[in-house]
Amino acid sequence: MAKIMTQLHQDHINLSRLLAVLKSRLAELKAGERPDYHLMQDVVRYVVDYADTHHHPLEDVLYQYTIEHYPQHKDILNEVEHEHAVIKAASSGFHEVVEQILLDAIVPMDQFTQQLESFINQQLAHLNREEGRVFPLLEECLTDDDWSKVEESLFQRDDPLFGDEVAEEYKRLYKELISESAVA
Repeated sequence: MAKIMTQLHQDHINLSRLLAVLKSRLAELKAGERPDYHLMQDVVRYVVDYADTHHHPLEDVLYQYTIEHYPQHKDILNEVEHEHAVIKAASSGFHEVVEQILLDAIVPMDQFTQQLESFINQQLAHLNREEGRVFPLLEECLTDDDWSKVEESLFQRDDPLFGDEVAEEYKRLYKELISESAVA
């Protein structure tokens, strides 16, 4: 498997772990409990920071290369690229809502619960689409030479949460992931 695909798969595993954190906070909300909004903010900030500014752009480079060299796959790849733009806007919007709550803005709990659930479902649907349909397509059609050309053109960035060194702003989230892994 190409190095970039290994990285993208790992990113999806990491994002799934973070979405599991949000799912547990959603369950707390539905049970009438007050979740840790700061932790939720950390998860959403990570999605906005890493996924939307690094992960999706890497995929977009890969998808554009594939469209240029294998145009028969352009429809599905263009759809997924469009999803990236929609997800980026939704992620930023949901991040703003969480920020407002932390600034003591009044947000009806049923509205927030619905937004959180929608955010989780949108993210999971996208991950499942890429893992189930798009990534197998890429692995099937791209040659070793194609992978080399794509990887030469990519800029790699260290992951601020799952990389070798955890960035200061994600240390609380990292501790939560470690504690949830110990329970699971």
